[in-house]
Amino acid sequence: MKNIKKIFWAFFLANILFVSCDPNKDLYDKMDEAKEPHEETIEYTLTEADYSRFEGFIAEYKAFSDNLPAMDYIPDILKVRYVTLQEESSAMVTFNHFLLHPDWWDSGFGYKLTDDDYAFIGTGSYFTPENPAKNHLPDFIEIKLVDNPQAEDKINVIYNFRVEGEEYLYLDTYEFDGEDWIWIETTEDIPYVGYELTAEDYEILGEAVAQFNSFNDNHPPEIYLPAFLRNLIPYAKEGDEQVVKYRYYDGTQTTDIVDKYTFDGVVWNKVSYFEERSEQYIYGDLGWAFDPTVRFTMGSSDYQHLVDIDPIGQQEFQYDDFAYYYGASVFYSNFDIRLIGRRLDKLESGEYADPELGEIYETEGSEAAADEMLRRIVEEGIIKLLQHKYPDANPQEGGIDVRLFVGFQTFADNWVRSYPEAEYICTAAGDPPQFELVRGPYYPEEDDE
Repeated sequence: MKNIKKIFWAFFLANILFVSCDPNKDLYDKMDEAKEPHEETIEYTLTEADYSRFEGFIAEYKAFSDNLPAMDYIPDILKVRYVTLQEESSAMVTFNHFLLHPDWWDSGFGYKLTDDDYAFIGTGSYFTPENPAKNHLPDFIEIKLVDNPQAEDKINVIYNFRVEGEEYLYLDTYEFDGEDWIWIETTEDIPYVGYELTAEDYEILGEAVAQFNSFNDNHPPEIYLPAFLRNLIPYAKEGDEQVVKYRYYDGTQTTDIVDKYTFDGVVWNKVSYFEERSEQYIYGDLGWAFDPTVRFTMGSSDYQHLVDIDPIGQQEFQYDDFAYYYGASVFYSNFDIRLIGRRLDKLESGEYADPELGEIYETEGSEAAADEMLRRIVEEGIIKLLQHKYPDANPQEGGIDVRLFVGFQTFADNWVRSYPEAEYICTAAGDPPQFELVRGPYYPEEDDE
């Protein structure tokens, strides 16, 4: 009996020691804790397995499209991938989007006016609604572009057109009626100026391409066009783009194809019909949902746009990267709001370069002038920038209000740099869309205090 009691107590003590000394206990506890719902901000790129969850086009092409928008499918993927995340979690999801109608299909093909052409015409470097191209181009075509035209000959001319401070590329089509060049139509705001291969180009390419003036399966354009573009644009820089229009025989018929190529510094590469996109999703009461919130900090190209459309411009001071009304500075990627150091500059006549700001300074003081500079930035300049960056904006995306948060930098007297933000909403779609300031400028670091 005593032996049985000894065995029992030995077994009991051994179990106590085993439980109290279990080296994996902390690990198990942490794993249990990890299974509890928690809030997290994640970044995720879809895999082939994610696309394969769905049938048809998405599974076949491993991409979404305008007709099959990502926002309709990604919530289901996140629900399966991140089962433990709870409300207020967010995910930035990167995915493939198939371009059903890429913008380069709307490129213009024709003769693009040069600086010398504008000088010959005598209109500056662009036309305007008050001085339209059709008042000048028929004579220019007759004198400079076409010798011995035949009735029904047509020509496209591409030119710069400025309206309300914005500059666009327009294309006019003219037809010769036997005596004069007659305007037929104008295509507005073309995204690219393309190059259409000529009979001479096909001849240079040789082989069957020259024989039939077209490419085909045995002589694909991807083999010939990179070398052709290298000769066509010998001084191309990395990042340059070129749209090319060519003829292609598919075994049944010959059609015109338009592709875009980009130069990587060594080789011209065809741009895919797929593009990589990123969207934000948030976890709310009903699970994962698309979040159309836009956040960005202004970069040099954004400041350049405001310099280009500045209503005052550089005045007599030739600062190519700075203009007075908004105070946008491209080189420094900021808004120069120095009153004494820059914004109260005077012309040779003694007048202020910015008369309106100068008057505010003289009558209301420096604080009022500083307020006016910031007002111009957030109530006018950034709104025009948003219209430029997001021409297809809508008040809602997927039933959710669109909000935009824009960060920028200011440079004030005494070398003070600040990094405010401004918040906007899109109030109406259109050309251009309408945006409204919600608040700003405000300073995020103050919100965190």
